Amino acid sequence: MTNGVSNFYIVEDRAKLLLVDAGGSADWDLFAKAVAALKHTPAELEAVLLTHAHSDHTGFAEQARLDTDAVVWIHTDDAAVAKGAPPGKNERGFGGYLLRAELWRTVFRLRRSGGMKIVPIREVSTFRDEQVIDAPGRPRAVHVPGHTPGMAALLLEGRRLLLTGDSLVMKNPLTGRRGPQIMPRALNRDSREALQSLAKLEDLPADVILPGHGEPWTQGVARAVQLARDAGPS
Repeated sequence: MTNGVSNFYIVEDRAKLLLVDAGGSADWDLFAKAVAALKHTPAELEAVLLTHAHSDHTGFAEQARLDTDAVVWIHTDDAAVAKGAPPGKNERGFGGYLLRAELWRTVFRLRRSGGMKIVPIREVSTFRDEQVIDAPGRPRAVHVPGHTPGMAALLLEGRRLLLTGDSLVMKNPLTGRRGPQIMPRALNRDSREALQSLAKLEDLPADVILPGHGEPWTQGVARAVQLARDAGPS
């Protein structure tokens, strides 16, 4: 599911649901409609896994926790921000993107979806690198810092799916560039670290990448990582 900028995903496993990322705070209705289309109800949501603590990914996680009793999970290094602590400073400002039409389209869509400000999540459970999380689908966390300190990809090994969040995306929300890449400098804490972290992804046993921004990728993880390295920072 997408609000036009950031993606969130619903995983079904034995009549239980897992939500990976939570869009903007106004995207709850979009989630509820998607769940109904799958012949489920929000009450069957067992867990919310957040790839990182940015407002366009944590969106309605607190509402999901309160309304469904779902457990909200996030990497330990991003937990404080998810609960409302101020985020750190990114490596570059937005000045270099102000003439890009895609920047303004992204701002408009995020405002409409409530994705510009974090809604604090009062209770979170935390995971660490390589932890298999006790949630539908049994995803394994892969810590890939750079975009944020606690940025994590999630591997559904039995389905050969890799959910990369914003560690590896298929569309740049500030420039509009498509194809495998890391996020732009204005949205990264450390782009050099983000590129280095891609090494943890390239040999994972997955056929499909589901990114935080852009369309799914079906040409293999190693190929996507190489193209992202070639693209470099933006």
